[in-house]
Amino acid sequence: MKYYIAIICVLLITVTSLNGCSVANVLRMMRANNDLVPKWPSNKKQQILDAFYIGEKPYIKVKANDNTELLFLIDTGASFSMVFDTEIGKSVANKKGFDLSIQGWGDGENTPAYQTELNSLDIGEVTFNNVKVAYIPISTSQYYLNDKEAIFDGVLGHDLMKHFSWIFDKKVSKITISSEGYKPKSTDSVVPFDVSFSKLSIPAIVKFNETEFVEKKVIIDTGSRHYLKLSSAYPRNNDITLPETKVRAADFGMSGVALHERITLPNIQIGDAIFTNVKTNLIKSDDEDDWWVIGSALMNQYVTIIDYHNNNFVIQEDKEKTYATKFNLAGLDIRKLTNGNLFVRYVYPDLPAKASGLKQGDEIESINGIDANFLSEEDWLTMASKPAAFNICKLKSDCKKFKTKHIQGYSDF
Repeated sequence: MKYYIAIICVLLITVTSLNGCSVANVLRMMRANNDLVPKWPSNKKQQILDAFYIGEKPYIKVKANDNTELLFLIDTGASFSMVFDTEIGKSVANKKGFDLSIQGWGDGENTPAYQTELNSLDIGEVTFNNVKVAYIPISTSQYYLNDKEAIFDGVLGHDLMKHFSWIFDKKVSKITISSEGYKPKSTDSVVPFDVSFSKLSIPAIVKFNETEFVEKKVIIDTGSRHYLKLSSAYPRNNDITLPETKVRAADFGMSGVALHERITLPNIQIGDAIFTNVKTNLIKSDDEDDWWVIGSALMNQYVTIIDYHNNNFVIQEDKEKTYATKFNLAGLDIRKLTNGNLFVRYVYPDLPAKASGLKQGDEIESINGIDANFLSEEDWLTMASKPAAFNICKLKSDCKKFKTKHIQGYSDF
């Protein structure tokens, strides 16, 4: 499958081809930390870490070279760990090793990078010594339009994640790592995962309509902000009837913008857990086996465990909680900036924000009278998921007004 060939060159977001990628060096990078062993403090087998969720993605603070604190994305979709060229990232990347050429999600150019080494990397009280990472000038790549978007410093990838079991609990903003395997409870939904090219995949049943469904392997990607992605080639090649309502949208990667369509599917079943009315990204592809991915937006609905010791993916179902998809009814993808303001990364062509005159690159100072300094990406996603009236003010008090409503066949459930 193209997906498993392409992931040789993946770092932050799934790649689309091998053009311009130094395959030998990427494979070398994937193996660079194979001999690392985490050093745990005496008599401790578990670390409970404060988690920071930007949108739906999970982050933790780590320390490099003994005492430099960095904010790292926890990304099962990354084959190896990396540091970006933020001000803090620059301070820990002291050595230049072999070159890397990174092509990520999107249709643009590769990002030049190189291998470097950290003397140490601490996750809580757990230490790795002499850690090889990729150093990436992401603040100047097409992933960002504005240097002030670079609000995190790096990524913890498969090469280091594989030493632990991970418990993700967004509700209490905690992530727990353990040196031992997780012991499932009787109420847990447990699904074994396979590992191929540093990617984790599990079987899932995706329902397209009342009568058509398919069981497919899906990739577990905590670095994805979305719910479900799948290849547009599969329903096309198999004459699957999809919902008529489609929303044109975009995703962003190291190679810029990837345009696609979004629909809402009846459900996806993972083990015993069933997620209903799932917002789904239809990714353009000629291969129907490409791009089947579940992201953090779906996994964050419950406490989830990724147990690398036993190769198990676990969902702790909460019978009192109903799964709910958030729909961006405004059609405005917003990112947080280092100065506290918000930044328009993309405007959906057919939704209300577009008609108001807002455009990509606008910097936002306030929404509905609330200063942007007090608004997170999560706050915006919550606001935009409900029908409402908006007054969005850019720099110099240039305000744009619009109203949102539910979209029949897409968000009206």
